Amino acid sequence: MSKVLLLSHGDLAREIWATSNMVLGEMSGVEYLTLPLGTDLNRYEQDIRRKIEEAEDGLLILTDIFGGTPFITASRVFASLEDKDRVEIVTGMNLAMAIQVFNFVGNMPVKELKKIAVTAGTEGIVDLKERI
Repeated sequence: MSKVLLLSHGDLAREIWATSNMVLGEMSGVEYLTLPLGTDLNRYEQDIRRKIEEAEDGLLILTDIFGGTPFITASRVFASLEDKDRVEIVTGMNLAMAIQVFNFVGNMPVKELKKIAVTAGTEGIVDLKERI
């Protein structure tokens, strides 16, 4: 079913992918694009567009921060799509969110993956003193 694409400044997306592989084992349906300093932004946008086209059953895009270049570029590509129902974008990516989503990638529609991402990302932030 759906796939996941991680986007971030620097190597964060690759490191979240690598750490998730360490925790969950080898995953399928999950890819990443890094954005090193000096990247050609037109090429970066084309790469995102290609990943969306390759994900015929839907794509959840997780980006590092709202308003950052990965988010803005993905949003620009999203705005140009004819079929916006196949793509969801969630920002504020963190490891808890990614691992929870990766447990379900390929087994549910992109809209359901988005709900899992938002819930896991939010619930993954815990203040220990408030919890105990």
